[in-house]
Amino acid sequence: MDSIRIKIAFLLSCLIHILLLTGLRVIPKSKPIIISFPVELISLPPVEKKIEEKIVVPQQIKKEEIVLPKKQQKVVKQVEKKEIEEKKQEEQKVASTPTTLPSLSLETAKFPFTYYVNQIRKKIVDNWLWSQNYPGELKTVVYFKIFRSGEIGELKIKESSNNKLYDNICLRAVELAKPFPPLPQGFTEDYLGVYFEFKYKE
Repeated sequence: MDSIRIKIAFLLSCLIHILLLTGLRVIPKSKPIIISFPVELISLPPVEKKIEEKIVVPQQIKKEEIVLPKKQQKVVKQVEKKEIEEKKQEEQKVASTPTTLPSLSLETAKFPFTYYVNQIRKKIVDNWLWSQNYPGELKTVVYFKIFRSGEIGELKIKESSNNKLYDNICLRAVELAKPFPPLPQGFTEDYLGVYFEFKYKE
């Protein structure tokens, strides 16, 4: 009995092994699962080229010296010299102009020609030069005659300032102002007597 059981068990074992082996061959091999992902192609950013900034230093343009002919150079120098002299004279006039306007009296009862009186005053004042720093006051009265032609005569000091230099400058101002315009036709006298007062105040 035991030997029969052993044989049956052996046969069953062999059968089971055979079935297993054949089963493995029959079952198809499963394929691997492939999962795909969408891919978005992205272009790489462009490589920026480093631009070297060049600092351009402006070149100084050399000014060409304009060389004038000798004759023109001489003329230019003379003009410049004249302008400098005129400027100095103007400065001297400004510095030496009296602080008060001179007064003027006429040796006649009637003379309604105000414009003529103003012309006399202006011509004399334009030639007035006094640049001395004198402390106090100075006053000189000059007398002269204006004839019908505008020429003058009998120029003299009527009232002195007791300063000889100042008196001479007053006389010189009248001398440089001549000749004056001819006397107005409406004035019938042969001459016009003038008392011109120069007054300086520091």
